[in-house]
Amino acid sequence: MDFLPTTMAGLKTGKLVLIAFLAGALSVLAMAPFHLWPVLFLTFPLMIWALDAVAIRDDATTLLDNYVKRLKSAALLGWAFGFGYFLAGIYWIGFAFYVDAQRYAILMPFAVAGLCAALGLFYAVAAVLAAAMWRRGYARVIGFVFAFFCAEAARGYFFTGFPWNLFGEALAADEAPMQMAAYIGLYGLTLAALFIFSAPAAFIAAPAARFNRLPAPVVVAALTLAAFYAVGAQRLEQTVGDVPGVRIRIVQPNIPQQEKWKPENRRWIFDRALQLSRSGTSGEDIAAFTHVVWPESSVPVLFAFNDRIYSDEVREALAALIPDGTSLIIGAERAEGSLDPDGRHRFDRAFNSLFLLGKGAELKAVYDKIHLVPFGEYVPFRDVMMKAGFSAFSHRLDGFEAGAGPAQPIETPQAGPFLPLICYEIIFPGRTGSLPKRPEWLVNVTNDAWFGQSTGPYQHLHLARIRAVEEGLPVVRAANTGISAIIDPFGRILDKIDLGKAGTIDHSLPHALPITFYQKLRMQSFIALFFFTLQFYLAMVALAKVG
Repeated sequence: MDFLPTTMAGLKTGKLVLIAFLAGALSVLAMAPFHLWPVLFLTFPLMIWALDAVAIRDDATTLLDNYVKRLKSAALLGWAFGFGYFLAGIYWIGFAFYVDAQRYAILMPFAVAGLCAALGLFYAVAAVLAAAMWRRGYARVIGFVFAFFCAEAARGYFFTGFPWNLFGEALAADEAPMQMAAYIGLYGLTLAALFIFSAPAAFIAAPAARFNRLPAPVVVAALTLAAFYAVGAQRLEQTVGDVPGVRIRIVQPNIPQQEKWKPENRRWIFDRALQLSRSGTSGEDIAAFTHVVWPESSVPVLFAFNDRIYSDEVREALAALIPDGTSLIIGAERAEGSLDPDGRHRFDRAFNSLFLLGKGAELKAVYDKIHLVPFGEYVPFRDVMMKAGFSAFSHRLDGFEAGAGPAQPIETPQAGPFLPLICYEIIFPGRTGSLPKRPEWLVNVTNDAWFGQSTGPYQHLHLARIRAVEEGLPVVRAANTGISAIIDPFGRILDKIDLGKAGTIDHSLPHALPITFYQKLRMQSFIALFFFTLQFYLAMVALAKVG
């Protein structure tokens, strides 16, 4: 069977690597806050055509040498794509190095480039797999889709997992296709996105005898995208009411990270949170609300020691704040330890925690964060790394301990149970599927102040919206500097406070939806998608041989 040559067949590897890097960097425009997802119709085919160019080369002395050379070139292309994608997508991680610039600023370019280079290895492996699966015709497109789907799944789970800016988030830019997360989850959307946006590659290097027709992958991709919009639009016609008698106030104090832990700032930071809680930006008294939610690390001192509030002053202030019938949900730190004979506290372990407080500042429940951020909240191989001079970015240089998981729903007297998720814990799917009791809402407290006025907080918010759809649960999100929001179970933002502003959100709590199809199946659906794509690839190979 004859093939049309690709437009990149004559390019040297160096130029192909540059094209792959630029394609990766441009792909970030499909993510929040830009949501220019049509750019992937260009960048994914560019990667496939670049892989075509190395796959058809035959410039080695032996067949084996030629095959190895192809795979090496493919690995370089995949890594360049990934490096460009992550460098443009998570550059904002470097902002954290300037919070304590005297200590960390010099490390910033090396750490960010190193992290992006390491993450790019996932796509290097994907490109090698795609090149190994390369076959004539449409099969090569499906091979690319399968290989990069495996890479996306792997980076969501390996080495603690980092499912940030998965390609499926591009399909979830609009509310209608976002609804498909309730059926196939974010990984299902990722597989669909890879197929839909790769389809135009079928126009070049397609079977010459069929090139005068509209390539089948393009037809299937267009129908799939149309179906996603149609199903999603129909799902959005449903209405969801509010939980009777439940009103929530979200507090966004907007404290710059550089100021948070300075001893001279403790009073005004705490007073700001108290004042916003009492009357909010609306002037309505706190007694009108059943729940008040503060963000992660909102109290700039150690909040709890063992099973009690550490500071008498903090406890008395909160006791005066919380009226009867109101619960305060607060993100803060706690420590465990013992008392020395002279009465001094000995701190053995520290936790990044969420607390539920009732009248009189009584501690009703505590959740310790399970999924800690490497180097942000803990140091891997701590003893060795700290001797070498590495420390955590938090003010606790030796980092935090992980809680004993998994997170369990927390009961409140005024509303149904909620599932606590601290900071980036909300980016991981499948949080509620294995729980003995399903929560009725999700509470996400976070501190994105580390990343300033960047794209990071917008990407984080977008993931929270997708999680709401996957779970069929509303999300109450309190962020220190933004973006705080009330999100309904369809992923719609009902109210929010913009990035870099102080204020409050006063809102009712939406009802939860029935358990979603995705949550019923979870891992089974993931495995089904994996084998479906592989079988599709094998079918394309068989058809190419027959043709």
